[in-house]
Amino acid sequence: MALAVPVALAAVVVGWFVALFIASSRGRVRWAALAGAIVSLALPPFLVVNTWLGLLGNVGLLKSWLLLDIYSHGGAAWVLTLMLWPLPCLMCLGSIKRLTAEMLDAEPGLCGWPLVRSLLLPMTLPAALQSGLIVFALAFNNIAVPAILQVKVFPAQFWVQFSTSYNFALAWQYGWVLAALPLGLLLLLRGREVAWPWESSGVPGEVLHDRLGQALLGTVTAVAGLFVGLSVLLPLGHLIFDTRTWTDISDAVRAGKQAIWNSFWYSAATATLVSALGLAAVRWTGLRLAWLLFFLPGVLLGVVLIFLLNRPGLGWLYGGPGIVLLAFGLRYFALGWEGMRLAKASLDADLQTLTDLAGLPWWQRWRHLFLPQAGPALAATWYVVYLLCLWDTETLVLVVPPGGETLALRVFNLLHYGHHAQVNALCLILLLLAVLPLAAWAVFGLFKKKPAHD
Repeated sequence: MALAVPVALAAVVVGWFVALFIASSRGRVRWAALAGAIVSLALPPFLVVNTWLGLLGNVGLLKSWLLLDIYSHGGAAWVLTLMLWPLPCLMCLGSIKRLTAEMLDAEPGLCGWPLVRSLLLPMTLPAALQSGLIVFALAFNNIAVPAILQVKVFPAQFWVQFSTSYNFALAWQYGWVLAALPLGLLLLLRGREVAWPWESSGVPGEVLHDRLGQALLGTVTAVAGLFVGLSVLLPLGHLIFDTRTWTDISDAVRAGKQAIWNSFWYSAATATLVSALGLAAVRWTGLRLAWLLFFLPGVLLGVVLIFLLNRPGLGWLYGGPGIVLLAFGLRYFALGWEGMRLAKASLDADLQTLTDLAGLPWWQRWRHLFLPQAGPALAATWYVVYLLCLWDTETLVLVVPPGGETLALRVFNLLHYGHHAQVNALCLILLLLAVLPLAAWAVFGLFKKKPAHD
């Protein structure tokens, strides 16, 4: 609680200011800030942690100048805030974009902070509370960052105690606390609508820009620039300009060929499996409960799988890659199901009725109806699950089979035990794996658009 509460509060405040900056910006500035928020949310957590260890660690570059202890609750809260503020930003931005010109015209003299108090805060308060609850749950259940920074939190202590004793009775005694939090979160958010930025266009940025006033505009600009820089540019710059990244990369590739392959195929297979199952089960509304598994700490899910599958006759599943796919599939099924549900909801109802009347088989509906309209949503869902599996350490740390180590797990172990060699090189390889599907899609698009020659 001492870690999750300040992280939730700080992430909501920062995210709200950045959302207001994006909504009041125009052109390339808006798209750059929005891209910065999305990239910040997508970066692997250990890349951010390693950056701040390089700056404020025991032998950090700024350690002699700044008397700040990164190995503390404050340091862990700072790193988690840098990782999680984009979520409140995107949710609050969706609420701000529901602002209409008629609302502003009703009070033409309302500007600056009075505009915030009277209109913008009431509009964004539900999104701020929802995102705050989600950030609180994610920060409370996070194990990787506190474990690397040697901060004692309940989930990390739960993992350490079970991994050293494999005492299931003790695990069930304390595990209910970890399970109660996501269950309470689902109950609080049940039936509540979430506004996302892409659902509405909102008022033009220049209109809101003129109504904010110089003081408020300067504040949101400073906050947005600072946190996009610290969350995105600083970690990527530390990765790119550190000479050890490039000198160690060949050794990292040679030593981690199997881990590189495991990271890619585990992630790609899980994303494909989850998307396919989500599409098949899109009509089953009761599967909203699968969000419980997403917000559940990965180590607790691992304990349950060990208890159920570590038995005679199940070695073929428990001792091989099947346990990894099962763990990832259970953890991220809710994302695949929700993504497919939103994709299907975006289909044109008239075209669906027309295909029903025409009696088209499912493969023709897929090719001519679903893919043209919902293809981008399907690809986005697949890619989000792929990224989350690529960065995941908590789900695998207890159930990883022999020879099944991933790059993320290797980086986590190196940082957890204080060995920083090759970490930047491994992070660079992971980022290259992250952009590999995007590069493949771009190449496919070029060949698809290439005109045929007689």
